Amino acid sequence: MIHRLITLFALVVSFNAYSIPTPQGEPILWVNGNLSQLNTGGGVVFDEQMLQSLDIQSITTSNHVVSQAVEYRGPTFKSLLDYVGAKGTHVRITAWDDYVVRIAVSDIEKYGVLLATHEAGNKMTLDDKGPLFVVFPFSDYPELRNDLYYSLSVWQVKEVFVE
Repeated sequence: MIHRLITLFALVVSFNAYSIPTPQGEPILWVNGNLSQLNTGGGVVFDEQMLQSLDIQSITTSNHVVSQAVEYRGPTFKSLLDYVGAKGTHVRITAWDDYVVRIAVSDIEKYGVLLATHEAGNKMTLDDKGPLFVVFPFSDYPELRNDLYYSLSVWQVKEVFVE
């Protein structure tokens, strides 16, 4: 009887740990760290379709890369963190060129930060700030217009680690 209960408990834990589907397309984002939802042994791997199923929003803003206000569209960073069951106060973001920044989850929530997939209606590629670009609403919040927040606007995002 005890053996059956242990087996049942293990099955429930396994089911809950891998409740996010695995990507069907090419992986474009890896999320690791302090997560309650997984689709691999170490975290969550996303393809484009999975990201597009999150809360998609847009921000029209200028930034340190473009002087004119441009519309950026993509999943909210908060919806990504909610989806993976993130349990941390910061995220460490790594770009394809190994640039690394650390952002407070409170800033992500307060400012409605995006993981943009599109700029001015065009899908961003690895050759042009994509596949994902961390976008703050600089035009809406003057306090964001400084070197600290500009440096947190990572493009070519590859990995998010929840701390």
